Amino acid sequence: MEAHLRLQKQVAIFSPNWIELNNYLHTHFRDQAKRIHCFAIDETSSEIVNVSKASFVYRYLAFSRKLRFAERSMQTKIDFVFFAPVDDWIKPKFGKKLFDWAFPYKWSGILNNMLPYEENGLKLNVDPKYGETDYLFTSKNCVGVCTLDRFNSEALKSRVYKKVVVMPDSSEMHLPELPGKIAQQIKKMARHRMIVGTILLEEENPENFLELASQAPFEDYFFVCAGSLDASFISEKSRATLNLILSSGKNNNYFILHDLEESEDINELVNTFDICYLNDGEFMLPHPLLTKAAYFNKPVVRSKKDMIGKLIGAFNTGITVNGAVSESINAIGILRYQLPFEKNFDLSKLKNYSQLQSSEALRDAWEMLLLF
Repeated sequence: MEAHLRLQKQVAIFSPNWIELNNYLHTHFRDQAKRIHCFAIDETSSEIVNVSKASFVYRYLAFSRKLRFAERSMQTKIDFVFFAPVDDWIKPKFGKKLFDWAFPYKWSGILNNMLPYEENGLKLNVDPKYGETDYLFTSKNCVGVCTLDRFNSEALKSRVYKKVVVMPDSSEMHLPELPGKIAQQIKKMARHRMIVGTILLEEENPENFLELASQAPFEDYFFVCAGSLDASFISEKSRATLNLILSSGKNNNYFILHDLEESEDINELVNTFDICYLNDGEFMLPHPLLTKAAYFNKPVVRSKKDMIGKLIGAFNTGITVNGAVSESINAIGILRYQLPFEKNFDLSKLKNYSQLQSSEALRDAWEMLLLF
């Protein structure tokens, strides 16, 4: 949003949660409120492969009507439509001509699922065929494709022969005006110990972090975990480990057993950590905390698997492990001996990654996409 407003664009946002979104945006961008417009739209299904052609045509015709209504309401023409993400809006077995007729707007979007471009996936340097996941990107109204995957963008470009823009994983980095009580309490309880923290996101598995907190030397480390640990969502092993930690009597842990809603609260907590532990989950995108950790100069520890492990290894923003608790203990031990990081850790690596995800980088990416 901020990038669009910096480019002096009027923005129409369509969302199932348009009322909450409208309130949030008009609160955070009061000076630009006249250029922000929110409209209702039904939530799309991720099972688009099973949607009939007739239903798919109806979806786009209905959305086109909503766009025309927005144009009348805003008293301006919509030049470009961006889908975030685009995965739920492209149906492989759907003709390009029919698609262009049903949706006559210039468009692009973020493609989340980049797995088809991994090894043994789609053939590279060939035109997408009817029925393949990226077929509709070759339609005449598609101006380009966006992705957060830095490792497979060239593979995507080799097939669609259009502009492929790697979008930065930008995030708000503001801290509260006054230090919060929780951050002060954590620092007071930690004393001289290294603070190893994690923030649980939706559908993340905290098992490795809890095992680490249970087995690492309590005199050297202080562990912080924020996020819901609902017994119905975590594994039996995680529940047992959590009970063991809470009944151990060790004074080296702090649990915030609810989700953090405000970005400033998350930022303050990450800034309180010495190192940030990233949990495993079903991620096809960069981990949301990776950018925050880099911005606040906090090295990270995480498993090597998936794109997140690749990013950590490529940009040297921390240490990757295979998943064994002993490896995680060794990793935080290595980082502990590099305290203070200002003297002993190459913070330029974190700065480099942070700058790639900055609001300036996002603005540049949008400028590149909108040149059509």
